Amino acid sequence: MGEKPLRKKETRKVVQTGNSLGVGLPKAIIDSLNIARGDEIEFEVKDDQIILNKKRKWEDEVDTELVKMLAETLDEHDQVFKNLRDR
Repeated sequence: MGEKPLRKKETRKVVQTGNSLGVGLPKAIIDSLNIARGDEIEFEVKDDQIILNKKRKWEDEVDTELVKMLAETLDEHDQVFKNLRDR
């Protein structure tokens, strides 16, 4: 789909952003990981290296049909669950 291959090394300058420091992500990484504004990035420090991962959204991991079936089951048996709670 015309994505640029990731280069092994890129350098970015650390900049001040408010009370924090920031580093811009290279476009190749943004495209490769399909990162968009509002996505969350997880930071991990391991062996003196920073590992960045795009945080997965639960919506991307869960089968929507399963969620729908679960919601229907909970609605169908709502009174039973309330009775169990009130015991």
